[in-house]
Amino acid sequence: MSWFNVTVETKKQRSIELEDLFWFLGALSVTIADGSDDPLYEPGYGETPIWPTVRMSALFSDELDIVRINEKILTNGFSLVGYENLLDRVWEREWLKYFEPTQFGRRLWICPNGMNVSDDDAVIVNLDPGLAFGTGSHSTTRLCLEWLSEANLRESSLLDFGCGSGVLAIAAYLLGARNVVAIDNDPQAIAATEENAKKNKASDISALLGHKPLGRFDIVIANILSEPLIALSEPLKRSVLPRGSLVLSGIMESQRKSVLQAYKSFEVCNSCTNDGWELVHLKNPTRE
Repeated sequence: MSWFNVTVETKKQRSIELEDLFWFLGALSVTIADGSDDPLYEPGYGETPIWPTVRMSALFSDELDIVRINEKILTNGFSLVGYENLLDRVWEREWLKYFEPTQFGRRLWICPNGMNVSDDDAVIVNLDPGLAFGTGSHSTTRLCLEWLSEANLRESSLLDFGCGSGVLAIAAYLLGARNVVAIDNDPQAIAATEENAKKNKASDISALLGHKPLGRFDIVIANILSEPLIALSEPLKRSVLPRGSLVLSGIMESQRKSVLQAYKSFEVCNSCTNDGWELVHLKNPTRE
């Protein structure tokens, strides 16, 4: 079986109309991207971002009538900007051409399933990119993995808040943390975390669906964005045990001041940056 991919560019005012048309015509999936290559900065908390111009691609089975589909697109006032025939492939493994084992710190590695590294001291997380965000390729995740690789996690309890693929929770567990909990508000993220934990023999990790942190931990790591970090500052602070660590990532360097203002009752231990993003390590100053 093969497919064809149709790409249309339109103004944001017609993006919902175009998406509805694609689904009506039998699309198997619809992907939306920036149509003008303008950078999309962080949206407000609870907002849905959209670009002034969007480029929307739809995947169709080759069993459908492509001529009819193209005619419907044109008669509805849209212009085609791309068309591609896609041969049958094992799509979930295609990314292996572009994803190589990556080292974080001295001994932590993220490797595609089926790959390994020649390092007897390596701590290896086997991970295939999937529906949930987090393979270590993004700067915010990289900062967290590097922090975990250098921290003393042995026997520490740890919360990975906004866990995505679960890569941080799994890395922490393999580095010695215990009582590891991963929370996300996306059911796909929870499913991905559970599957990835199983593959890495880390099934003791508890993956929970939720919007706020639960319980109290020696270490809380939140790799989200600055707006939710600010909005959730109180429950995140409450989730850290006395003298425990709170690690915040997903902060643009220009947003550091506003985020730290929300956490001013905590002590700043250190911070690090990568490609315009910042990670901040805070300490709960209370002793009981």
